[in-house]
Amino acid sequence: MPRRFALGLLVLLLLLLGGLVVARRVLTPLATAASKIPPTPRPTPVVPPTPIAEKRVSIYFASAEDDLFHAETREIPASSDDAAFLRAIASAVLAGPRAPGLLPAFPEGWTLRGAYRLRDGLAVLDLAPPGSVAPAPTPAVGPPAPETPSGVPRWQTGSHEEEAAAQALLITVAKNVPDVSKVAIVIAGEPAETLGGHLDLTHPLAPDLARVSPAPALEVPTPFPSPAAEEPGTAGASPATVAPAPAPTAVPSTTPTPTPRRLPPAPRADAT
Repeated sequence: MPRRFALGLLVLLLLLLGGLVVARRVLTPLATAASKIPPTPRPTPVVPPTPIAEKRVSIYFASAEDDLFHAETREIPASSDDAAFLRAIASAVLAGPRAPGLLPAFPEGWTLRGAYRLRDGLAVLDLAPPGSVAPAPTPAVGPPAPETPSGVPRWQTGSHEEEAAAQALLITVAKNVPDVSKVAIVIAGEPAETLGGHLDLTHPLAPDLARVSPAPALEVPTPFPSPAAEEPGTAGASPATVAPAPAPTAVPSTTPTPTPRRLPPAPRADAT
């Protein structure tokens, strides 16, 4: 009996081992084929970008018609940082007006290095004149050039234009940041004696709000696309870009032309 039982166990083990070998030979090709099947592409959801909130502000410039400062509306990115907001509106003044009839406050090339909000209603604007970033020094031939003394005018202008440039900054800051009552202007990160040779910058300046025009703010015109920018063949296309219509080609008629019938000759009359 024990011998038969051991023999039965041996046969059972051999059957199990054979079944494992057969299963491995059958399942291995299936797994290999499944691994070669490319995965099904799934569309990636497109998440629209979060729109940046904008804030409507008023930028003030002198007018060519009167001695008042007129407001021009702008849309700038909204920010909870006071320094970033000051930089945005001051940079808009330095960039110049967009509406017709307003005068640029500063000559081309002036930029803003920084803006800071201090206590007691004081703000600081750091301006950079044209060419304030000096290039790398090069070996010079001959004696060195004399340094520019402090207080030399940075652009040729009169006292009225210089004062109007500063007031454009002061009024714009005061109108958009009511808590600011005075603005200190520094040049290239350093205290300066004057802006263009006339205005005293050794102390903070106050805006002259009596020179603000009561007229409504000027809206910046939105440019429209020109008709030439439209696709050819549309209603707004230029006449020079539209190809002329081809002339109609003569098509031969398919109606058969009737052939004239020949009549038999008339009978000849006999001579009498």
